[in-house]
Amino acid sequence: MGRLGAEDPSTGPRRSSRPRILWIAAAVVAILAVVALWAAPRLQPATGTLVVVAAGRSASSLTASTLMLQRGDGSWVTAGSISGNVPPAPDQRQLIALPFPAASYDHIRFRGDVERVSVTVTAGQVEPLLLGIDAGNLIPGAVYAGNDEVNLGLGELAGKFVPMPSFDLVDHSSRAFNSSTTAGKDVVIAAFHTTCHETCPLYTALFFQLAKRVPATVTLAEVTTDPDVDTPAVLLDYRNRLGATWELATGTREQVASFWKTFGVDLATGDTHTSTLALLDRHGYIRLVYRGAPSIGNDIPPSLVTSLSAAGLRQLASGGDGWGAPDVLQSLLTIAGPEQSPQPAGGHAPGFKLASTGGGTVSLAALAGKPLVINFWRGDCPPCRAEMPLLQERVGPQSKVQLVLINWGESAEAARSFLSRVGINQGSLLDSDLAVGRAYGVAALPTTVFVRSDGTIERRQVGELDERVLTAELSNLVSQ
Repeated sequence: MGRLGAEDPSTGPRRSSRPRILWIAAAVVAILAVVALWAAPRLQPATGTLVVVAAGRSASSLTASTLMLQRGDGSWVTAGSISGNVPPAPDQRQLIALPFPAASYDHIRFRGDVERVSVTVTAGQVEPLLLGIDAGNLIPGAVYAGNDEVNLGLGELAGKFVPMPSFDLVDHSSRAFNSSTTAGKDVVIAAFHTTCHETCPLYTALFFQLAKRVPATVTLAEVTTDPDVDTPAVLLDYRNRLGATWELATGTREQVASFWKTFGVDLATGDTHTSTLALLDRHGYIRLVYRGAPSIGNDIPPSLVTSLSAAGLRQLASGGDGWGAPDVLQSLLTIAGPEQSPQPAGGHAPGFKLASTGGGTVSLAALAGKPLVINFWRGDCPPCRAEMPLLQERVGPQSKVQLVLINWGESAEAARSFLSRVGINQGSLLDSDLAVGRAYGVAALPTTVFVRSDGTIERRQVGELDERVLTAELSNLVSQ
């Protein structure tokens, strides 16, 4: 028997393999832990901020109920429980604001009701969601997401927009053209009839110009005022001869008369002229009506020129009543929202000289050499109201960036009243005719333009500013 601890001379020193295995395992665990810690922030799902507000046609209240949003894959995500008093529009009450997974959602569920709505939560940005409430329940169809849609919803709930009554017509191919087939699209409608030789050919020329530039979300339609003559077969022949690509609609006398009654347009006989163009939004509300002859310029097909009477030629030469395709397209941008708006960046900020609520005028030239945050706003825009305190707190001498507030289209009195009401101690410039906003590509509110000290545009933000986005942009401006 050998002594305790003696080595076997035939094999030499013996070493256990277990400590080595344990050391390797420990090293692997440590490496995996480091990798996990490094990757953890990157594996976290991106989040934006979901802000849920409510308004009604009259004051109401909500008992605590769960709000859920459905992803495109069919899964539901809980936003939380919402409750409280709901004011009449255009006032609104914020019910909840929370970090929410960045994704696209297509339905909401609340108190057993499911409504279809397109909600896009983007990382680092704020997505407002408006619920229209009546007697504690959702108003059918009154769910709006996104800044422009929320503004639209408040207008609709407040009764500022007139709904288009249901209609039932047919198009040039005898297919249905009615409230259902146009639902979900913005619609441009013009009154015309094929035997008119004065203003109607000018409206058709206008539609040729619009057809080249409107997005797929817009429906163009010329609706006859002479259904006795303009049958589907007549409209189809007219469309083919001209090469038109939009809808031409008709119906029985009763159907067409009912359609045009909303706009105060009578049925036509012979060479009479109704001269009306209307814009309907995707929710079926009448947003704008143009009267008179449009300005066409020289962009008109020869076949339409030869169809004009002497009076029509005079209208063409005179430039109509001062409105044309650019005005209609700008109105469509406002209705359609930020996804259709131009995105100026990199070029020089357009100059301006505007009156101020504090008296006098201010020009962009007078602000030269300073980085600027130019914020376009209105008092009836809930996201504008929500972000204004943040702008005042974060932009100013302490940030070495100057805040320029520009009110879009309201009176000086209305602007001053709003600023006082929300505790903003800075005056605002007044873009009374909207010209400066259009120069900056404003189509939805709020819009914020970040301008470098050399006068070039760094970035343009459509919609309510998130604090993180604002902080990053201020850092970019002062570091250049």
